Amino acid sequence: MSETLNQRWAATIAGTLVACGVRHVVLAPGSRSTPLALAFADRPDLRCWPVLDERSAAFFALGLSKAGGAPAAVLCTSGTAGAHFLPALLEAREGGTPLIAITADRPWELHGFGAPQTIDQTTLFGGAVRASLRLPEPFEAGLEHLVASLAKTISVSTATPRGGVHLNAPFREPLVHPDGEAGPLVDPRVPRFERPSGLAELSVVRSAIAQARRGIILIGPRERDDGLPEALHALGRALGFPVFAEAASNARFGFEGAVWSMDVLARSAAFSRRLAPEVVLRFGGGLTLKAPQQWLDGCGARVFAFLDEAQPFDPLHRVEAFFEGDVVAMVKALTPASSRDSALGAMVLAAQARAQAVLTRRRQLEEATVAAAVTASLPSGSNLILSSSMPIRDVDAFAVPGPSRLRVFSNRGVNGIDGVVSTAAGVAAATGRPSVLLIGDVAALHDLSGWLVARAARVPLVVVVVNNDGGGIFSFLPVAERTRHFEALFGTPHGLDFAHVAALSGATLSRPTSLEALEVAVTEGIERGGLHLVEVRSDRKANVVAHRELNAALVAAVEASS
Repeated sequence: MSETLNQRWAATIAGTLVACGVRHVVLAPGSRSTPLALAFADRPDLRCWPVLDERSAAFFALGLSKAGGAPAAVLCTSGTAGAHFLPALLEAREGGTPLIAITADRPWELHGFGAPQTIDQTTLFGGAVRASLRLPEPFEAGLEHLVASLAKTISVSTATPRGGVHLNAPFREPLVHPDGEAGPLVDPRVPRFERPSGLAELSVVRSAIAQARRGIILIGPRERDDGLPEALHALGRALGFPVFAEAASNARFGFEGAVWSMDVLARSAAFSRRLAPEVVLRFGGGLTLKAPQQWLDGCGARVFAFLDEAQPFDPLHRVEAFFEGDVVAMVKALTPASSRDSALGAMVLAAQARAQAVLTRRRQLEEATVAAAVTASLPSGSNLILSSSMPIRDVDAFAVPGPSRLRVFSNRGVNGIDGVVSTAAGVAAATGRPSVLLIGDVAALHDLSGWLVARAARVPLVVVVVNNDGGGIFSFLPVAERTRHFEALFGTPHGLDFAHVAALSGATLSRPTSLEALEVAVTEGIERGGLHLVEVRSDRKANVVAHRELNAALVAAVEASS
């Protein structure tokens, strides 16, 4: 018996995804999505990842997209299943990560009159996606138009600004071939949709650089692996501009001369006045830490932002001009053949060295030193995934770059704590490299199904959980001292034993009580492979005191005469 129309339609969708660069599809189980699930599973050039929970499935696909260099797809059945994709699609939009969300749907004739598992899915994600395409029910004459429409929509996910797209695919029964036969393999001719961006007009930037006595390069979160960090450090050396690299910028770890001490330098009123630049060249997303952003907003510099992913970040409207397009090409175009000396860079690096000496001497086990020790323990080529809330802030403020080149990932588009374990599992699965996730206890518990995803995918992942029994970041806010309801409403202690999480997911559990033991646990977890849970206990109130003491010591160090 020949293949059914559903099979040809689904096979054409699968072939188009492959032609558009998709190599990973995450499958949440369901009935209405059967034609697509089978079509994806039949293709040897697609890696299928079954995941039970749609929310975790979407975040797992997000991780695959972040690390894989091409959009991954995630598929679910009809009804409320697709609604669970929303948090990951919001993160994809704000974080500039391409992602393809495919929701199967009931046919037109079942809508509006109470058919089960049937809702209006055409606007399910609203502005969370860059584009949305409602496919028609399969029909023979529509196959060529199907290919062109899919290619056009998928191309939006990788264009500037990158993000997620939604494909809604209705199918009529029968969903499976009557004889159980496999469907065809279809490799359609797919049209290309390119958006040429050429070099932006850079004369205003060149003029500002030529007139400036002091300038800096500032790099926020950015995950793309395209040579921009190397180009920016070369630009910094040529212009004599120090390169301030956030932990999640992928321009800090393994780069000699990278400025990691942006937070402490901004906290020092005396030093930040001496540092005040006249020109700032900005790359990547918004800054994680408040003090550097406030300093930047108030320094009066001419700020030029270069965009290649995510959306413009300029809440207080300090940027003079945005330049969108091939950022690597623009950086190379701005790099002069000869270099100039940098008294500003020498001053910054000398102050940073004094701050680093303070951190080196601090060997007690506390949240700030955990962040620094975990980062320092990773071999070159590792993935470091940073959860939102305190982990990414501590790494950004206290992690000194060493010689190891690390690839850093974080969900900083919306800065949520949901789906972080699933995202990390996706990163590890896409790369196959040693991967370490630094996460707080609330975020780790928020994504319990992510632990099952990591277990099922058998990924090499070490998860370091800083457990302070609740929402530690809230203890730094004024509300911590101003209401008797703080502990119940913000601290939210859970009292849960992470041994149960380890047992649930089959992770190897360790509980180090010193920095040395922590470093050993991380190193051994990487060497052994598999899933590891490293729990570090902390006290929320003591953590606030320790942070304040450490920041005061660092500020004193950078202000000391050299």
